[in-house]
Amino acid sequence: MSKKRLTEGKNNNKVKVDNEVALLKEIDHTGIVQLYEIFETDEHYLIILELCPGGDMIGYVRRRKKLSEDLARHFFTQLIKTVEYLHKNDISHRDIKLDNLLLDAFGNLKLCDFGVSQKVERDSQGRAKYLTSKSGTPVYISPEMLSSTSYDGFKSDIWSCGVVLYSMLYGEVPFRDTTKEKLN
Repeated sequence: MSKKRLTEGKNNNKVKVDNEVALLKEIDHTGIVQLYEIFETDEHYLIILELCPGGDMIGYVRRRKKLSEDLARHFFTQLIKTVEYLHKNDISHRDIKLDNLLLDAFGNLKLCDFGVSQKVERDSQGRAKYLTSKSGTPVYISPEMLSSTSYDGFKSDIWSCGVVLYSMLYGEVPFRDTTKEKLN
């Protein structure tokens, strides 16, 4: 990816790329796309990730219109185990959606795109602190992330997993509006 393109415009995507790389270096799970190598030239960043030739789940579901309960359960179980791993490591993904679920060569689910993920701090009693920055795709994010000033990142991830399950079973998202304002 071009270094110039990453820093142009009002969104500094360099922060997201740096965040994703830092998190992928820290985590290791069969349900997460693996980071192999990072190269940097004067003009580009080259990030080598695990090949997932099965494509993304949104394409997989669209080709089939919807998934059977057994197949959806198979993929959902993999997703929940991956999210459980992230949460045990104090990471909230914050953008779980069909587009960010890839299939490897063996048909296994791989979670990707950690650009807006966040390490969750804990208070003195070990409870997860609430997050305040909002991110993600409007039709997948939790109501509390849409409407409040702070939210539980882990619970929001679980909400998004539920939207993913619904989408696998019915071939569409349960909520139609595409802006946070309309969904709120």
